Amino acid sequence: MGHIVFAAPSISSFFLHYRLRKDLLRRGHRVSILCTDRARFTFWREQVSDVDLILPTSKDQFTDHDLGKLATPALRWLEREQPDLVFFHQERTPTSADIQFAARTVGSRTLWTGPGLLAHTMQIDERGIDADARMRRWHAKDYRVIEPAPDLLQASLAHALSGCAPLALPTPKLRAPMLRRRIADAINYAIRGQLHAAVTSLNAWLAPHQVEATETIQTPSIDMKTGSICLLLQDPDDPRVVHDATNPPDARSLIAQAIAAADRIAPDCEVVAVLPDRISTTQLTSQHLAGEQAHRVRLAPMASGPVVAATASATITINHPTATVALLAGTPVIHLGRALYELPGVTSATTLEALPEAVRSAQETDRPALRRRFLTFLLQHCHVWCSPAAPNHNGMLGLVQAVERCLLGDAKSNSRPLPYRPGPMWPLTTH
Repeated sequence: MGHIVFAAPSISSFFLHYRLRKDLLRRGHRVSILCTDRARFTFWREQVSDVDLILPTSKDQFTDHDLGKLATPALRWLEREQPDLVFFHQERTPTSADIQFAARTVGSRTLWTGPGLLAHTMQIDERGIDADARMRRWHAKDYRVIEPAPDLLQASLAHALSGCAPLALPTPKLRAPMLRRRIADAINYAIRGQLHAAVTSLNAWLAPHQVEATETIQTPSIDMKTGSICLLLQDPDDPRVVHDATNPPDARSLIAQAIAAADRIAPDCEVVAVLPDRISTTQLTSQHLAGEQAHRVRLAPMASGPVVAATASATITINHPTATVALLAGTPVIHLGRALYELPGVTSATTLEALPEAVRSAQETDRPALRRRFLTFLLQHCHVWCSPAAPNHNGMLGLVQAVERCLLGDAKSNSRPLPYRPGPMWPLTTH
């Protein structure tokens, strides 16, 4: 069996890491937790054993803008421990980059997970998530050997449109770190001028409960005109936009070009703009819609995104994950940023200036057979059907299976098979 390290796990992802650790220990593996800040260390030390803390080499506290400060202490720790696998979840930060560099230097394998492209799924890859994933480097010819799984694709589309959530495993009880330790961490942050971190560190251990409370999906209905264009807007702070888009356009520019694209389809073609959760209808109307634009654009909440993307004649986005629903429904996808689903023949990559023409020609470049092979591989091998915030039994089996496959290789991992089934867990759902 192997030694697995959870690299800088967040407090908000405690339920996932706790359950994964428990299942891996049951399978005979050793699991260590490596923290890179004091608040997380205080929290994890209270919950489990085998927790270590490393800090930047600089006297200043590590920030996302400081590259390389953690590489040396991470390298020393990994050289001492010699783990077989370093596991990363969700956070694409310089902290993770430093630990990944150190892990590769000492010869440890790495495995990344993060939010999936469909609800209640997780990406999984040895190199990274989203545009950093190994899958994104494949070409169309690499999918010739993939056998499409139409039942999986149909079930995935139904899952995305239904809003059903899998029945989650019971959550463990959290132990609140001692108040004196939290106060000590807060003082340490305050001394270094990190007042926000000082305040949040006092109640950071409550984060898992807050995430669990928001893990609900509702899919309101929305009437769509025939031939409408779906525009999936994203928050500027969206990690996918921050990491995988160069000079991303703002909402106003996207709406204007989407209207120009609609004009090329039909005079009465409308644009349905799906808003990110942090932008209200009132804000977008006052900031980005004026004059003649107003009657050409309809606004929809993010909860309606899957329905809008699936029923539109085309879907436009920077790199929103809901575009995957459009692909499952056979709707052409045009994107302006790097994305996991970026593949000529499956989607169309373009620029803001060329967007109207790209929308007009998207149907001509679509390759349905390639799209089905691509989606089959994406959902069978590059995703685990498990909710990061509320993991279920089947999803945890898939996650353990993926970890062991990366750790041991296919031959050894298959000697201890797990009954994981890729796809939505019906009828074991909350609706």
